[in-house]
Amino acid sequence: MKLTKRNYYSKKADKEYMSYSQFKAFDECPAKAMAILNGEYEREETESMLVGSYVDAWLDGELKKFREQHPEIFNSRAGELKSNFKLAEELCDVIKKDEYLYKQLKGKRQVVITGNIAGVPFKVKIDSLTADCIVDGKVLKDCEDVWRNGERKPFYKANGYDVQGAIYKTIYKQMTGQDLPFRLGVVTKEKAPDKRIFEFSSETIETALQEVIAKAPVYNAIKQGKEEAWNCGVCDYCKSKRKLSEENIEIL
Repeated sequence: MKLTKRNYYSKKADKEYMSYSQFKAFDECPAKAMAILNGEYEREETESMLVGSYVDAWLDGELKKFREQHPEIFNSRAGELKSNFKLAEELCDVIKKDEYLYKQLKGKRQVVITGNIAGVPFKVKIDSLTADCIVDGKVLKDCEDVWRNGERKPFYKANGYDVQGAIYKTIYKQMTGQDLPFRLGVVTKEKAPDKRIFEFSSETIETALQEVIAKAPVYNAIKQGKEEAWNCGVCDYCKSKRKLSEENIEIL
């Protein structure tokens, strides 16, 4: 299957290729990831996610189309943008006024490439490809450490951005022979929006790549029906499928 911007997010492409987002979904809950892949469960598109998509659409020069496709971002009574998307407009302005950040995020946009990691076909869609780096744009609450599963983690580790960088760098190097650095171009949704650029070290990328090498074949085997998908037991999908019995009684 030849991937393009048009068919990148198709079910056929998702079944043929692993991606960073799909890898992350399997990491969170294999049962939920398979339900999404098979069209049995819809991934919720939150307003917070749409704010990031709004900024992406602006950078891609497709904001008018995005607005037409998402009437829910407007207040039906006033006919104006809801508060979160007024913030998105502000963030676009923040990026535009910072010459270096704008240049980093306005490279060649949405570059689709494919490759292979540990015998598993991967697809990648690069936000911004410049002459000397791979850049992924992020709209974040902030850049502070976060608590996940009772453990304090750096924001990039908690969200798997190091894994994303490992996948993107590896596939791009396979395709071109170039070992470009992977960066995050970040704007935050704070009262005074922050702007940050992060570049991942070779050590951070290598550690994350080893995680992908170890896990990707397992997740791909689940996709192919060779291994059974297990439930995490705590996500919305697992809760929706839970059936109680005598064995589930909890003693207080």
